[in-house]
Amino acid sequence: MIYFIVTTSLFNDSELRKAQYINGISKLKKVLDDQYQIIIVENNGKRETFLDTLGCKVFYTNNNSLETPNRGRKELQDILDCIAEFNIKDDDFIVKMTGRYVLTDNSEFIDIVKKDIYDCVIKYGAYYNPVNYKLDDCITGLIGMRCSYVKQIEMPGHTEAVEWKWAKTANLIEKVYMVDKLGINICPGGYGYFLV
Repeated sequence: MIYFIVTTSLFNDSELRKAQYINGISKLKKVLDDQYQIIIVENNGKRETFLDTLGCKVFYTNNNSLETPNRGRKELQDILDCIAEFNIKDDDFIVKMTGRYVLTDNSEFIDIVKKDIYDCVIKYGAYYNPVNYKLDDCITGLIGMRCSYVKQIEMPGHTEAVEWKWAKTANLIEKVYMVDKLGINICPGGYGYFLV
């Protein structure tokens, strides 16, 4: 089974963030068919939100209240909690996607994931400097990895980038596909979008 775990964090009643999540998740649903499981994970506690109306499973955690300034650490804990909650098997494939980001109609990443023949689908480098070779950094706004490997990702320290930990684990995997372009519009920091 291929799971798409879409990370979200609702705070400050932001209408911009709400619109971004609706747009990103709606586009993901259009790109996928019913054979893929989409799970939205939100980390500010169980309550009713607009996410419940988007036609996907929604899992609420309290991980945004973890005592760390590291948002990547909180997000990785969300993924691990989601794996446990939904009893995702080691041989299942997990795509982690940031909910505010928007897929393109011709995403190379999605095309490769649908084939389900690799244990990791990745874009190495930082979002502002992507590369086509293995590196100790990667873009985690859209990344795919077999569940057994996701569970091996080290939790980053309070000042470490979670991207380094995903890349470190990916570098141990034999069947890795390095995409040329992810095929997703990202908005680190929340505002202006650009394609990677």
